[in-house]
Amino acid sequence: MTESFGSGADVSRHRTIRRGGWRTTTTLFLLSALLCVVCAELAARAFWYLRYGVPFLDPGRILYAFYPELQKVDTERPARDDEFYDILFLGGSVLNPSWGQVAQSLREELAYKGHRNVRVFNLAMASQTSRDSWLKYAALDEARFDLVVVYDGINDTSANNAPPEIFREDYSHFVWYEIINTLSSYHGQTSFALSYTLHFLAIKIRHTLAKDRYVLPDSPPRKDWVHYGRDPRSAVSFKRNLGAILDLAMRRGDRVLLMTFATYLPKDYSLEGFEKKRLDYGLHITPIEVWGAPDHVLKAVAVQNEVVRSLAAQHEGVLFVDQATLMAGFPRYFNDVCHFTVAGSSKFVEYLLRGLASKPREPDPLAKRK
Repeated sequence: MTESFGSGADVSRHRTIRRGGWRTTTTLFLLSALLCVVCAELAARAFWYLRYGVPFLDPGRILYAFYPELQKVDTERPARDDEFYDILFLGGSVLNPSWGQVAQSLREELAYKGHRNVRVFNLAMASQTSRDSWLKYAALDEARFDLVVVYDGINDTSANNAPPEIFREDYSHFVWYEIINTLSSYHGQTSFALSYTLHFLAIKIRHTLAKDRYVLPDSPPRKDWVHYGRDPRSAVSFKRNLGAILDLAMRRGDRVLLMTFATYLPKDYSLEGFEKKRLDYGLHITPIEVWGAPDHVLKAVAVQNEVVRSLAAQHEGVLFVDQATLMAGFPRYFNDVCHFTVAGSSKFVEYLLRGLASKPREPDPLAKRK
């Protein structure tokens, strides 16, 4: 009986140990998994912070990695009831101070007219399209502006230089836009970096394995693809992006100024003549071939300009300036097909200011900020 009792106790103790061992193993596994996730999250935050400046404690500001210019707006918090007249610039390099004097000229002209409390938040950046303008404007969810100036056009035409089976209306046939389109949904919507970091890595791997499925970034169109640019497919995307900006501006109460995109191409244009600076441009900054074949680019810009005219007519309260018509035929205004000289920047601003006063039945949008 003693032997039997001892045997039963041993069995019971053995079962308890086994049961305790399983629980311990499970607990250790879960703790290890949690520790791995925490370490991965910290590593992801460190990566975005050290490489792109995304705040370590606020990983939800992921678009700062691609649009660092958003930080100034978020920091200064333009509002409808502040002491300033706040202007937002959306567009490409034409409005950027590194490529022209539009913003400076606008501030000076407004100052001479007595409007000295003007702030210009310039989000216009080289190579960016109407897609970038829409994503950046949407990311500024708490900012409010007295005027949103939208001037997009020629950069969108680059999207046309791709085969039909590759072209995407959200421009995700560019790696840049495949990344931005994915990560923009996280901006201001998450407290963790790991999830979007995994998406980012997946896109990078996909691009590495299928480079021929994408338009090469920051480079002229592929010679074997440039002929696809004859079809201005970008017009559909362009309309969708500008329409989204207008709809959001209406909900926010921001007034929008739309403008057609001005271009100038000399009748004797050639790439050789441009490179040797023999044309009637000023500085000869960028040849039109950067965006595609000259006739394809101009055709796409013209179609997109019709989109701008149509949207301006359809949306009540939207201000409109037909810069393409007003600035046409004046080589003195252009350093290349689209970038302005100092004189061109001044004339562009002159027409812009006329547009602000184009609706006499509405209050002067600058009157309250004198």
